[in-house]
Amino acid sequence: MDIRILRYFIAIAEEGSISRAAERLHVAQPALSAQIRNLEGELGSQLLHRIPRGVVLTEAGTKLLGHARQIVRALTLARDDLLGDAAATIGSVTVSFPQSVAMVLTRPLVEEVLRSLPRVSLSVRESNTGYIPELLRTGRIDAGFVFREADTVGLKARRLLDEELLVIGPPGAFENGAGGIAPKPLRFSRLAQLPLVIPGRPHSLRELLNDYARRARIELRTLVEVDAIPQIKELVAAGVGHAVLSSNSVREDLAAGRIAAARIVSPALRRSVFLCGQAEVPQTRAVRAVEETILRVAAGLVDTGSWDARLGSAID
Repeated sequence: MDIRILRYFIAIAEEGSISRAAERLHVAQPALSAQIRNLEGELGSQLLHRIPRGVVLTEAGTKLLGHARQIVRALTLARDDLLGDAAATIGSVTVSFPQSVAMVLTRPLVEEVLRSLPRVSLSVRESNTGYIPELLRTGRIDAGFVFREADTVGLKARRLLDEELLVIGPPGAFENGAGGIAPKPLRFSRLAQLPLVIPGRPHSLRELLNDYARRARIELRTLVEVDAIPQIKELVAAGVGHAVLSSNSVREDLAAGRIAAARIVSPALRRSVFLCGQAEVPQTRAVRAVEETILRVAAGLVDTGSWDARLGSAID
């Protein structure tokens, strides 16, 4: 067992396929399969179950994956420490965005990382926020975003910003207003009367709406569950139903007149965006640098009005 084979094993576990892992690692598939067989022989345990379309981890394989990620991360931290503060920031960083955050943050973040951290390899993945906490806890990503403080338990979290949520409908659903937003807001209780196109659980927007509904003692009328924002907006524009989305998710659609929107009051509907990382595992310098870049880029977007939100602060 050595660091190379552990990296190989992590790639196989993440890809769920030896052939896809071989492509990712630029290693011949027969050689990779032989390496895993040798590792299984050394450990005296079967690590993978072969299935028709790939592989899944056995119980022993799941245990090894946890150790392998800790070992690889420890090696990276040791390298960072020995390189010294004056050395260039080097490393790989994986960040997971929910769709609505990805729409506004991906391009400026990637451009800034390429400009200011040229030796950092950045991987941006889109994930349902309901799964991001587990991806962080298992070490599959280095940083990610969630929308509910309850989802930050056991993680290092910073309240990046707070943003407004709007109820949207087809054109003409509400009074015309500046930017497509009706001048007269809707009371939150009014949502109970609207057929809603909303994400399914464990999507954090769905959980957030459920939290608000419980406190207001109303039951939301779910017409259909759709997770993807583009498809939600398409259904709303076609008059199928209404939805609740962040103002940034619908800005261009409102400007083009494809949909209409109204603010929500009593209570006002807002959500916090939390930037999260692993709490128990020390961060590499590359991860810290990317997180600092995210904070800086997000602040710039808020300052210029490109992200309709209010900046937040760190939390315990």
